[in-house]
Amino acid sequence: MQLNALQFRRMYFEEFCAAALSVCQLEAHDCWEKRARCAYEMFEKDGNRAILIEELASELALSPSLPFHAVLQEWIRPSDGKLTFPGFVKLLRGQSTRAAAKTP
Repeated sequence: MQLNALQFRRMYFEEFCAAALSVCQLEAHDCWEKRARCAYEMFEKDGNRAILIEELASELALSPSLPFHAVLQEWIRPSDGKLTFPGFVKLLRGQSTRAAAKTP
């Protein structure tokens, strides 16, 4: 994953802390799932646009030879094209799509 420079914007301390923490560190706490759910709901608010499978595949730098529809279909709700909570958690964990393709 590549991070873009902040350019003309300052990063707040809370943003820095959130970027510096790893998901593995957060998962060690009892309230991790609640925090992940709250973060997911922030992205899920009305007005956020749907995520197309093709866009997600591009962001994950999937190879065109990989059948990304099969890999990512469980990550995106077919009803509205938005990321599912399990898909969001997989992205937080940095789960590779190769690993996702191997899991049933």
